[in-house]
Amino acid sequence: MKPLFLHPANKRRHVVCLGMATLDQIFRVDTIPEAPAKFRALDFIVTGGGQAANAAVTVRRLSGAAQYWGRVGDDPTGDQILRQLSDERVDIQHVYRLIGARSKTSAILVDARGERLVCSAPSQGYPPDTSWLPLDEIEMMHAVLADSRWKPGAMALFDAAHENKLPSVFDADGGEPQELLSLSRAATHPAWSEPMLKSLGFGSPEESLTKAFGGRNSMCAVTLGERGVVWFDGHSIQRAAAIPVTSVDTLAAGDTWHGALAYALADGHANADAIRFASIVAALKCSRFGGRVGIPTRVEVEQFAATLPETM
Repeated sequence: MKPLFLHPANKRRHVVCLGMATLDQIFRVDTIPEAPAKFRALDFIVTGGGQAANAAVTVRRLSGAAQYWGRVGDDPTGDQILRQLSDERVDIQHVYRLIGARSKTSAILVDARGERLVCSAPSQGYPPDTSWLPLDEIEMMHAVLADSRWKPGAMALFDAAHENKLPSVFDADGGEPQELLSLSRAATHPAWSEPMLKSLGFGSPEESLTKAFGGRNSMCAVTLGERGVVWFDGHSIQRAAAIPVTSVDTLAAGDTWHGALAYALADGHANADAIRFASIVAALKCSRFGGRVGIPTRVEVEQFAATLPETM
């Protein structure tokens, strides 16, 4: 496989990741039950989760510098969420602790095929206010990323990135379709989940990408799991094959993919190379149980990439 062409590990790229952070309770099971029952899990782990928070951990494990911007409650769950991020050396100095709010937590079943069932307790007391965001620090970054869980914050971040001519990655997975379409066009590199892109009602993935493309977009992509990635760059539809692995756990794979994409863009790579790199990182994550725990390090990614065929 051709080299990944990443910057030296001692020359860090700085990425802001804004959005959701959770505490995940993950149970590994043979199958996800279809009827009420009591059964014993094969394994269990408690770890941090959330799209933007997992993306920030991905950036750190790939040797980048990551800031997480988001809100958590002032409860014990919030303490655990922030401790998990701090242990990963993610910068959490700009996390807003909301007095009296309940932090977000999830219970997740992961079956023998790596598929998952997620039940999330809703956060409570999270206002839309963005006035506290340190947007003046964006000028010191190399890229930004936001998920769809805090739309006013994402829009403020994308506007600041645009003013500073930075790449902006949008993880478009969850929410009202037309709101997400507006946010998608405010970012340079939106990447949709397949169900969310389908909800736009534009037709096939290829048709949907050409219709969703607009605004500040450099490209508009959709992740299709084992069918790879399809994207539109304003001129033509392009495709990248999935990286073959034995899937153990797909939880956090999309978050990892978006975080790795932001990292590669921060490093100055073209869309095709950034997508290829993100797919390698996410594939390796899928080969490991534990959601965030399975996100690989830079060294692990480089070692894995060296085993792949030249044609990939």
